[in-house]
Amino acid sequence: MKGNTLDIRIEERDGIQLIQVAGPLDSETFERFKNQLDACVNRPRARVVLDCASMTYVNSRGLTLLGRYHRIASQSLSFFGVAALNPRILKAIDLLGMGGLVKPYSSIDEALRAAGEL
Repeated sequence: MKGNTLDIRIEERDGIQLIQVAGPLDSETFERFKNQLDACVNRPRARVVLDCASMTYVNSRGLTLLGRYHRIASQSLSFFGVAALNPRILKAIDLLGMGGLVKPYSSIDEALRAAGEL
C-alpha cells in the first residue's frame, strides 16, 4: 500500500457484515470510510464487525466516528464491534479517554460471536 490509501472490503457472514480495513484512517481517507460505513451501520438491526487487523493508523476524528457508530448500534438494538486493533491504536484510545466510546474485541472471531448473539 502506497501513500494514504485505505482498502475497505465488505463481506457477509451469516447475516453479519464483516468490514476489513487496511491502511490509515486519517484526514485523507475519512470521508470515504465514513460514506461506506454509514451505509452499513445505519440499517435497521445492523450487525457490523470492523476488522482492524491491518489498520495502520486512526486519527482522533476517526476514533470519534467509531464511538458514534457504537452509540448508534446501542440505541437501535444493532451491533457494532471493532476487532483486532493494534496495540498502538488501543493505547491512543486509552490516552484520549475514549475507552467508553469504543468497545474493542481482541479478535475477529470474538466480535463475530458477540454479533451472532444479538
